[in-house]
Amino acid sequence: MYDFSFLAPCPSSGIIVAGGADEIVPPPAIQKLVDKLRTQKGITIHHDEIPRANHFFEHELDQLMKSLDNYLDMRLAPDSPIR
Repeated sequence: MYDFSFLAPCPSSGIIVAGGADEIVPPPAIQKLVDKLRTQKGITIHHDEIPRANHFFEHELDQLMKSLDNYLDMRLAPDSPIR
């Protein structure tokens, strides 16, 4: 439904968190973007899917925050290769 090609090439590493029940941007569209971004050298793309989350993470905000907290903990760790 939407064209995300403007996001690639992406200048930096990051995370994409998506809802498994997203009807606005369905999981296959997100996976296609993630796959494309992961072909770029020098960046790392992490992808988390929250199975029951819709596009707005309604009733799943705790899971969204947990995903983001885990990512930030990993990225900010002193021994992280991606800093």
